[in-house]
Amino acid sequence: MTTNRPQPQRVLRGLSRRERVEQNAMSDWWHPVGWAADLTDAPRRTVLLGRTLVLWRDEAGTARCLRDLCVHRGTALSLGEVTDGRIVCPYHGWRFDGDGSCTLIPQFPPSRPVPAGAAVPAFRCEERYGLIWVCLGEPTVDIPDFPEWGAPGFRHAPCPPYTWRTSAARMVENFTDFGHLGWLHDGLLGSRDDVVVPEHTVDRRGHELRYTLTMNVPAADGVNDLDGEVGTMINTYVLSLPHVIHLRSHYHDTGRSRVLYFAAQPVDDETAIGYCYQSRDFDLDGDDKRYVAFQETLAEQDRVVVESQRPEQLPMDIADELHMKFDQVAVAYRRAFADHGL
Repeated sequence: MTTNRPQPQRVLRGLSRRERVEQNAMSDWWHPVGWAADLTDAPRRTVLLGRTLVLWRDEAGTARCLRDLCVHRGTALSLGEVTDGRIVCPYHGWRFDGDGSCTLIPQFPPSRPVPAGAAVPAFRCEERYGLIWVCLGEPTVDIPDFPEWGAPGFRHAPCPPYTWRTSAARMVENFTDFGHLGWLHDGLLGSRDDVVVPEHTVDRRGHELRYTLTMNVPAADGVNDLDGEVGTMINTYVLSLPHVIHLRSHYHDTGRSRVLYFAAQPVDDETAIGYCYQSRDFDLDGDDKRYVAFQETLAEQDRVVVESQRPEQLPMDIADELHMKFDQVAVAYRRAFADHGL
């Protein structure tokens, strides 16, 4: 695994006045932008917080991220190629390195230096937990922890990215809604015959919410590691602002666990992409496809509902929607969002 620690980069150089104003609190957090295994030395376009970016790997295999816009004529750099670890504009062949500096203007004679202003904004880019993460500003906190990553005795199955027509916050808040588990996910995460939400509390620690819920779950064709058809699962959550969930589901019957690590990319106000691991410390030689298919079924059931929610952005005024006692984690999430100015 290649890990790129934050380096001083031209995070704001070359941005217009309007774009500088658009740098907000959400820019100062790490966000996932894709699976690391999918990133090669070929340019890849993505959108984060409404800003179009280009990603690639340099000669050392390090993930790089620039604004996807050549400073010369506004051409998308993602349409170009990578030569000697540098990205080349498809229009005039201008070449940019990983920190956004222009290293070659083919139209200049060799003796003429490249102007200092010929630079593209570069952004901090890290590879961790098999994901590529980008921060558009100054990182507020580190990338949320995935403690089972690299730990012996765990198998990690990445799921296909989930692209939903909603905000990343709506996507993540779905994980705080316990009232829908038995109803919407009947036979998978509960039963419509048992939808009373158990008592639970939420502990807010800075940018994290921690909460635990004990519930009865069905075997779900063996995805839930139980001794019988129904068993007890203790769910321990860490929700890290703005859009990351770590969930460890411990099975009381067997003492084993299934872990979900979920991180959402806020593409824009109305689109989000979710990256999810289904990890486990049992059935280590089993077929990952069963666990991935299980998560895809849950995600599709959720997607239809969450995409219908209006407004797409999470309401910050608690009075805008009706809340029950079992919605306390969702309420805490919204208040944490507001308190951090997100």
